[in-house]
Amino acid sequence: MRYFATYLIYIAVVVRAAGWSQDSTPLPALIWILLPIFGLILLSEPVLTRRFPLYPRLYTLMQSCLVIAMLYIAPNQDILPMLFYPLSFQAVQFFHKRVGFTWIGVFSVAMMGMFLFGLEWESGLTMVLASSGVNLLMGSFAHLMERTEQARLENQKLFGNLQEAYRQLKASAVQAEALAAAEERHRLVRELHDSLTQTLFSMNLSVQAAQLSVTDTPNVAGEHLTRLQGLARSAAGEVQALTGQIPLYQPAQDGLVVALKRLAEERLAQDGLQVTIEVIGQRELPEPVQSALYRITQEALNNITRHAGICQASVRLRLESPCASLEVVDAGCGFDPRVSSQSSGYGLTGMAERAQQIAWELEIESSLGQGTHIRVKEKAA
Repeated sequence: MRYFATYLIYIAVVVRAAGWSQDSTPLPALIWILLPIFGLILLSEPVLTRRFPLYPRLYTLMQSCLVIAMLYIAPNQDILPMLFYPLSFQAVQFFHKRVGFTWIGVFSVAMMGMFLFGLEWESGLTMVLASSGVNLLMGSFAHLMERTEQARLENQKLFGNLQEAYRQLKASAVQAEALAAAEERHRLVRELHDSLTQTLFSMNLSVQAAQLSVTDTPNVAGEHLTRLQGLARSAAGEVQALTGQIPLYQPAQDGLVVALKRLAEERLAQDGLQVTIEVIGQRELPEPVQSALYRITQEALNNITRHAGICQASVRLRLESPCASLEVVDAGCGFDPRVSSQSSGYGLTGMAERAQQIAWELEIESSLGQGTHIRVKEKAA
């Protein structure tokens, strides 16, 4: 579109110059030589500019010299200054604002020399001022187009960045959703392992005990079945709590000490495990810490019931400053912690994760035949 307007102006000048020659005094022959040269350079500019990046400088200089020469040869031809209109546009386009407008100013000053070659002052001053104004207008239009193009490219770049940010945000949202789902599954597995698994284990023991005593001691079998019924109700409640149908029990509701004593009573009723609770000191722990310590104790007692081969355990809660601690000790068969850490069991891993979540340290001391000592303690500030 830019080149079409330039060509149209050139054609208009040529046609008007031909009509001038027919209506009044013929144009000098040199004008008819310079006009085709101007047109040839004009037509070749796009091709040569693509091949030689520095060509626009030479192009602008040659065309400006041709226009000034024609103005000096025929100063009364008011149509010839139009040839510099597209040059004003191209000068700002090629050299940007500062150099382009300086070029326009130099050309406007050069037009004043026409008065020395026979241009009348009254009509000539009007032509010079009008041509200079149009040249400035063309240069301003070129500058506006350049800024518009820069804004378009910048908007296009920002739009591309926005699309990329949207893709990254969408990918992050998908990853976050998958991570949240994985964390929720992990939480449910851990809660199931800490609570429901032990209840099912106790139910299985009750069923076995009832089967063994059903023929010899029917009264005892009835007690086992009654206990089994209670365990089934407890398991149903735990499932409802895990699925959100009823509120999940939180140790902070009654305090950690009360929750541990309640846990000891449950272990005695369900598994016959006698748990001694010892509390040293007095201190209020944050709710997440209480919950984690309760679950660690629960899992430790579950492991004692399943693997230790004894019916006694002790829990020692130290609430002294600056570092509180919780210990679960039994004198059972013990185990090798190195072998257990490499197995697929979830209990020790779950305790370690809960300790890490509250920034406490978990220590496990055990050996075959020597019992087990589990200690989780607050890190020193």
